[in-house]
Amino acid sequence: MKNMLILLFACVFGFPTLQAQAITSHQYRRVAPENMEEYLKRETTYWQKLAESEVKKGNLTFWGIFQKIGGVNQETAPNILIINTFKNIDTGNEIWGRVADLFPDVKMEDIQTQTLSVNTHHVFLQGLGNHIRVDNAVPASDFNFVRFIYHNSKNVGKHLDFEANKWKPLVQKAMKDGKTTIKAWGNSAIISPSTPTFSYNSASYDIFSSAHEALSSSFSEDFEFPDGFFDALDYEQPRISNLYRRIAVVTD
Repeated sequence: MKNMLILLFACVFGFPTLQAQAITSHQYRRVAPENMEEYLKRETTYWQKLAESEVKKGNLTFWGIFQKIGGVNQETAPNILIINTFKNIDTGNEIWGRVADLFPDVKMEDIQTQTLSVNTHHVFLQGLGNHIRVDNAVPASDFNFVRFIYHNSKNVGKHLDFEANKWKPLVQKAMKDGKTTIKAWGNSAIISPSTPTFSYNSASYDIFSSAHEALSSSFSEDFEFPDGFFDALDYEQPRISNLYRRIAVVTD
């Protein structure tokens, strides 16, 4: 209910209306180390090709698979993130059954990934149109690592207003001046779920060329933040941040 109020009171809180934006899903999976090679092989051999076909048809606008780098509880925590952005979320699940049509000579038992992985979380988000990137960035070579950050703000509207009107312009200026290693940034509102164990209401991402850049300070030493820049931020609980490397991406 809390996250649905975001939609109802968008204008009151002062951030862009969400209904016009596409729905994106973050699907987290746990793959045992001994299955990871085969799992990634199937994703990039079969499911990536299906995503390419559905992007061409206009049913998907984005598909990507990312592998987690480091983190806590590594023996049990999800280590794969699959991102899908659907043109129509109501017909989105119809897409996956078409993989057999693309590979009629391959047994489904050799295509499927259910026996190699366990779904742990499924999060739905709505984009806010705040995606930015370095002007001369080349996604194929520059978009290799991504840091996903989940926020639980006491006032989600105030937080998203800060990101759109203060953080975004600051990062854009740092990109223009060569003062940041961030190659791209964007944010979304979390629509579902909202539970006592998952109460985050927005997410953002930072994209980097290398793991070294992702794990180091994102801004140069001579970059100065305005006094009191972060004073308006107020979180219910600490945000969570995890780093992933890009395995494969398909986009329109």
